[in-house]
Amino acid sequence: MTRTVVDSSLTGPELLNAAAAEVASWPSISPARARQVKWVAGEYTRALAHPEHPLADDARFTQVFTTEPIQAYLRLGRTGELRVRKAADPKAGSDNSEQTRLEVLRLLVTACGAEDYAQLPPQPAPPSKAPVAPRPRSLLRTQLTELADSPDATTSQLRMLAVGAVVSDTGIRAGEMCARTIEDLSPMLEELRAVRRPQGWSESEAFTELLALSGLSRAALKRWLPERQQLLERVGGTATALWVSLHGNHHDGKAVPAGTPLMPRGLARAWTRAVVETNVAMAGEPSWEPLPTRMEQLRRGVKPSAVRAPMMPDAEKASVLLDDVAARGSTLAELRRAGEEGGTAELQARIAVRQAVRDAWAEGIEHTVQLSVLAEAGLTGDASLAAAGWEPVLLAAIDRSQGRGRPSKAAAAV
Repeated sequence: MTRTVVDSSLTGPELLNAAAAEVASWPSISPARARQVKWVAGEYTRALAHPEHPLADDARFTQVFTTEPIQAYLRLGRTGELRVRKAADPKAGSDNSEQTRLEVLRLLVTACGAEDYAQLPPQPAPPSKAPVAPRPRSLLRTQLTELADSPDATTSQLRMLAVGAVVSDTGIRAGEMCARTIEDLSPMLEELRAVRRPQGWSESEAFTELLALSGLSRAALKRWLPERQQLLERVGGTATALWVSLHGNHHDGKAVPAGTPLMPRGLARAWTRAVVETNVAMAGEPSWEPLPTRMEQLRRGVKPSAVRAPMMPDAEKASVLLDDVAARGSTLAELRRAGEEGGTAELQARIAVRQAVRDAWAEGIEHTVQLSVLAEAGLTGDASLAAAGWEPVLLAAIDRSQGRGRPSKAAAAV
């Protein structure tokens, strides 16, 4: 991706503000990161006016990112000298703040085209956090399994059952979880696609993984997806987010219905409530230690089974894979029409088409494209598609994402 470099004639605060605006305009920059960029640019602007900083407002892009000015800025920031509001303990520096400053400075260097002049210190390793011990993790999975078997589980419990099971399998972050859509679920709910972005990532460092899901996660998703379908009743247009809100809310003075995409902060709050309930329920159990109320610590103990996948499908390979789906789908359809359902040949054909469907999904081919190919091959209806490896609850979610399959008003009134 080609990016614009800010005007090299700018100096001091104008240079930093222009660089911050450029970074914030990049599609890969989240609103949270944009706020951090604005914060660092503001801090460095105040540093240039500080008597202990070696540069002034006329500093050029060839100077502001060199060793002595950067070390002076970091020292002033670490000791609280650049705060707009005075803290209770101004000299109490934060390792996380230092790490954020360095991450943002690297982005500003790119925006200024100053890579040949920059002399930034190495990025410190993030502080380690204790993972959840095996015993409490095992008890958590037992608790989730019991919830999966409970016919009286609430919608809130079913959502958190699915979230907890998926995090326990994959170890993905809250932001990565909230970015998942139904396209990221494999047809048989055996894998989840996730775009991973390492801490302090640049756009070129993002990568896609296919993460294996356990039987518990599959069972949890089978219970969550129908609940999700009901929550989408009032949501207009397409609805693709895997995790959605349970209740209506307000945003910028406008009513937001239930069923809208769940944001990382909302997911974190919901997880905390569920863990508190679990800790209360498990209190007194042998060897039980309360689970951390943050998903961050839970996921750090996970070693997922994962394979790399392409960020975007390769057109030539996708064509070959779809031809394979079509051929194997036609074979299965012919056997079913001939009344050989359940026979050895039909069972072998099921295995073959399921592998073809999975391979096409792994390449990144959309569900609707595959379903269209299978329909042309003669596989239509939930029973035939289930034989080809598609979970019915996922098929309903796919229909809803296309604006079809909405719960009827009559059904909702019952």
